Amino acid sequence: MPLKINDEISKIDYSLTEVVPNINNNQTYFELSVVQNNIKILIDYVLTPYTDYKPEDYSLFILKSLELNRENDIFQVYDKVADLRIGWIFPIQSLVSNKHGCAENKHFLKYAYVAFYKLLLNQENYSHFTPSSEQIEDYKLTDFYGDNIIILILCKTNIDKIANFNIDNYLASLYSHSYYYCQPTENINKINNCQPTEDLNEIKNRANLKPSGNTRLILQQNSQYLQGEPYIERLFKSLLQTEEHPLVRFYILYQVIELVIEIMFKKSFSDIIDTFQNNTDKNIYELKESIAYISSEKERISKLINALEKYFDEVSKINLHTFCNELLVAFNSKTKETLPSALYSVRSSIVHKFRNLPEKDLPKIEAINKEFENIVIKIILNFEEISI
Repeated sequence: MPLKINDEISKIDYSLTEVVPNINNNQTYFELSVVQNNIKILIDYVLTPYTDYKPEDYSLFILKSLELNRENDIFQVYDKVADLRIGWIFPIQSLVSNKHGCAENKHFLKYAYVAFYKLLLNQENYSHFTPSSEQIEDYKLTDFYGDNIIILILCKTNIDKIANFNIDNYLASLYSHSYYYCQPTENINKINNCQPTEDLNEIKNRANLKPSGNTRLILQQNSQYLQGEPYIERLFKSLLQTEEHPLVRFYILYQVIELVIEIMFKKSFSDIIDTFQNNTDKNIYELKESIAYISSEKERISKLINALEKYFDEVSKINLHTFCNELLVAFNSKTKETLPSALYSVRSSIVHKFRNLPEKDLPKIEAINKEFENIVIKIILNFEEISI
């Protein structure tokens, strides 16, 4: 979908189907035109043009961030398992300014030129703003995309080295670093419900110690057992970005727990049946007891949390347990000694007794959500095949 400009007199949007770079010693600009109507606009490119790379050899994705959105928030993107640089991530401001720390970094500049070119071509069909042909003389890239998008540009040669690469498998990891999957015209200013995660704090600390562009953003794919799950994709593409009510937000986060403990049940059930069939002494009573045990949601949550807590941020884990107990007190229920028990009791209280919760205690669910979100992300990234 080519970029468009609007003729206010005729009320017609014209598609800028031709995009041609012009590079000389004094100036670099792109010429965008509508051939059949003889309409032409120019967009300056203020960075040093490195034309080594071809746009078709790269994939471009648009995100937004409420945290890492300054023009110096420029990072090399690495895949955690492959330990391979797969691209760069940076705000659009880094493309329209030459005052930041990577303005002379030739490795960044090669990717920047490709990103600028691809945004003008818009072969990814992102929604964009349509400026007026009458009101603007000096067009800028930000006239079409706004000034707050984040660009993720990836090298196809390198991502082809990652088996079954799919950007959807990185959305949880990107989210943990404060990057939201988003169309350029969408507004995410109100969505800031999560606590600063361990991942976000860590990259900020590392970035403060190094020049711009020398910090790695290390992304991790979702657990192999959760890749391709439609709900996980929907969670990060829409639900967490649009839903603000604490009660509903807790519910959509808890659905991830429901999803993984269902996987655990199926695996455990299969193991029990295999053991029963291979055992010469087929004890029906033991079979029934085993199935009853794995059917307990409380037991499966306990097994899940205990198996994966090594990946959790210690502060989030402690806070979540504390906040869950505070909500249980508000429900006039007993506090719990362990995080799994407290989380399960909160879920049961919200489902069965929410009508009894005073309005003044609703912020307690919001406090839970901020920490629960961090825990849920770690589960999505690190879930293992667990048999109960």
